[in-house]
Amino acid sequence: MDIGERIERRRATPPAANLVVEWSALSPVTHVSNPVGRGSTLERLLDALDPLFSGHLPPNVHLYGPPGAGKSALVSALFSQLATQLSPERGTILTTTRAVDEDGFDFVYIDARTASTAFRLYRTVLDSLTDDHVPERGVGTGVLQRKLATAVSRSNKVVVAVDHVGEDETLAAEEVTALFEDMSGSLSVLTVGRTRGREEHALEIPAYSTHELTDVVTERASRGLRQGILDHARVKTIAEWAEGDAHDALAALFGAVTLAVDADADRILDEYLEAAMDAVPRDGVSLGIVLSLPENRRRVLAELLELDTDARTSVESSAAAIATETDLSPGTVTRYLYELAEAGVLERITTRNGRRSGRQPSRLEPRFPTLVFRALHED
Repeated sequence: MDIGERIERRRATPPAANLVVEWSALSPVTHVSNPVGRGSTLERLLDALDPLFSGHLPPNVHLYGPPGAGKSALVSALFSQLATQLSPERGTILTTTRAVDEDGFDFVYIDARTASTAFRLYRTVLDSLTDDHVPERGVGTGVLQRKLATAVSRSNKVVVAVDHVGEDETLAAEEVTALFEDMSGSLSVLTVGRTRGREEHALEIPAYSTHELTDVVTERASRGLRQGILDHARVKTIAEWAEGDAHDALAALFGAVTLAVDADADRILDEYLEAAMDAVPRDGVSLGIVLSLPENRRRVLAELLELDTDARTSVESSAAAIATETDLSPGTVTRYLYELAEAGVLERITTRNGRRSGRQPSRLEPRFPTLVFRALHED
């Protein structure tokens, strides 16, 4: 955001306005067009993709780093800009030193959480390359692969970014790269994940420093909040607490704002900030994973959060209470809860019951930012 934009935003916001100017700017699942604090990593990534600017395919690249390091924000923003600058619609691009061929490139960004199988990956890429209808079912993966290979051979050169590889429910980076190996003459892959893997060209992105994370939170707050709502001392508190994880920092910010709004407060107080940070589990599951779950699983989670303590003494009691609020059977809800616990979205905590012999019951605790989930799920 430039200086003029900051001034205009403040002039346009009356003193009596609500705390929030733009909720999406505060959300940890929103990616901005120009990520803050990732300049050096961006330069290294551009170095790896340098053949693009001479009209050639780059090698396959793997970008990796810890949760909340800004990987998704950086890659999604970069691919958006590359599509604008180097797409076929852009035509021939000339610089003082290079000329990019007029055919250009096709850039495809994919979230592996919503394309977690070979079929879905192939379909997503093919759908982005053609105006023809691409079936969602009724054809085999091999058929779809051959259709994609034909489309790639006839199209411009294609660069595919596959984000969130190597998670519990997504393909590994090596698996993704292997799926497109037969198309390597016209297609290259940028995979993005948390671990190094075995890729030849790998780039590490470090966690944010406290200073960088302070800048990230400040930038988001300046876009999303009215002037004077959040002071610098509290911004620094968030950045220090988050320990380099931008997802957790923004989840705490978003949660604190929701509490302040609910209390009809005129600023973010320490009590709201502390409660919001308590609602973001350490080493928890990212909101992106939770929000990508099927709707019925998300509804079960939302109902679980509304249960009182007595109803959450065991998985079975929680399932029975949730079933009364949904059109799902207690058995189905129980299965969902156990699956969510297996995936790490929920944690089973043993409940000691001296009056019961044998296996002790367990209650379920969320492993994701609950305040933000409530707000985004309701939307």
